[in-house]
Amino acid sequence: MRIILGSIVMIAGIGGLTLWGATERGPGVEDQIRVAAEAATRGAVHSIKAIVSGRDITLTGIADTEEELATIVAALDKVEGHRGINFDTVDVIPVADPYSTALAKAGDGSLNVSGFIPNAAAAATLEQAGVVGATDLPLASGAPDQWEAAFTAGADALASLDHGNFALTSTKAMLSGVALSAQRAEAARSALANMPSGYETVTEIEVNDPGVVTFELRYDPVTGLDLDGSIPETLGPDGIAAAMGLPAPSGEIVTTDAAMEGLGDMLTELSAVLPDLNGLTLRVEDGQVAEATAQVLPGLDIALVGSVLSEALGRISVDFTDPVIDAEPGTTRQNIATGETEVLHEGHWLVKPDFDVAGAVCTERAQDLQEERRIGFLTGSAELDKPSLAVINDLAGLVLHCTQAYGMRVTIGGHTDSDGDENENFALSVARANAVRNALAARGISPQKMVAIGYGETEPIASNDTEEGRAANRRTTFDWQG
Repeated sequence: MRIILGSIVMIAGIGGLTLWGATERGPGVEDQIRVAAEAATRGAVHSIKAIVSGRDITLTGIADTEEELATIVAALDKVEGHRGINFDTVDVIPVADPYSTALAKAGDGSLNVSGFIPNAAAAATLEQAGVVGATDLPLASGAPDQWEAAFTAGADALASLDHGNFALTSTKAMLSGVALSAQRAEAARSALANMPSGYETVTEIEVNDPGVVTFELRYDPVTGLDLDGSIPETLGPDGIAAAMGLPAPSGEIVTTDAAMEGLGDMLTELSAVLPDLNGLTLRVEDGQVAEATAQVLPGLDIALVGSVLSEALGRISVDFTDPVIDAEPGTTRQNIATGETEVLHEGHWLVKPDFDVAGAVCTERAQDLQEERRIGFLTGSAELDKPSLAVINDLAGLVLHCTQAYGMRVTIGGHTDSDGDENENFALSVARANAVRNALAARGISPQKMVAIGYGETEPIASNDTEEGRAANRRTTFDWQG
């Protein structure tokens, strides 16, 4: 009886230990196996994941080679406590021999790639750099050492060419294509020289350099720059656009190692007169300005604009043609030189303000417009000086905007300093106010919306004892009622 009872107690004890081991020790062993398995797969070239269930290990993902997979399995086989390893679901990528990848650049700058890629990270990097199809390339092992550095050097070299091809076959790098100047060809060769040690390079670069600066530049206030011909490599199309304060030009452009002295400075000076132009054509031959044709905006003085334009272009003669305005009245456009929205009104392109009309706001805006460029007159006369015509053009858009609302009218005030006879100053101020009113009416502003009043010397804003004060007092004011 005692023997039977003892056996029962012993069996119960063994069962309890087994249950304790399963509930208390089991999860701990599984966690240890999982940590060890993750460490064994962490250095894989591609993504290999170890799934641990109980004491069994299952591998999934992509192995770079059979050797890499065998190394991982051998490491897992040493994990203490594991029971079995299943790696049937791991795909081993093929070996490429020779290992070849090619990059093609079209004339529009687009890039296309073909061949093999060593891993997903390299494919993503190429795709982000604008290489179309990089992430669709098949994975293959067998890439030579420092493959990514070699391919990057080739891609950098190809970037200096207008169009061409770069092919990396094992450790042989081949670059061919067309460079638009000797400088760009040299830049391509210099980039290719960054190949890692052990790589062989072959280059076939054709230089398409006309050797002379010859181009035609066309400016339009809506479409911007259009450029055809050969320009200095040192400036390039972006440099020309930057000098003129405009977006990059369109057109058929090549660069040359030839120089044109002072071209950048000339274009920078030219940018100052662009707001006064409705079009410009500039022809350069053999590094010299050969011809210039321009259209001056209606309402401006052609002689004044022409003198500024001629000075900017090296004092050459400029031919002027009538502005071509092929648009219906009320048409709006964005002036690319000024950034302003303009509306066609009575044959004039007037700036179209963007604010709600209110008397005080309109008065303030008129003052702001005259902060840097004031309306001026010939000495002792009611004749507007030539620079004032551009100011009148700007003010016409504001007056049109502010008088369109019901009941809104503007009072144009003429003011003089205290020099001379008081009565003569009063008469001069009336004449000058009317001259401004007439100039605005010529730009399509309704005369019924404008009142001209002369104040003479009665409303000074500065002391008449200094020249600066007297200049400040000689002014034209705009006040809105309604």
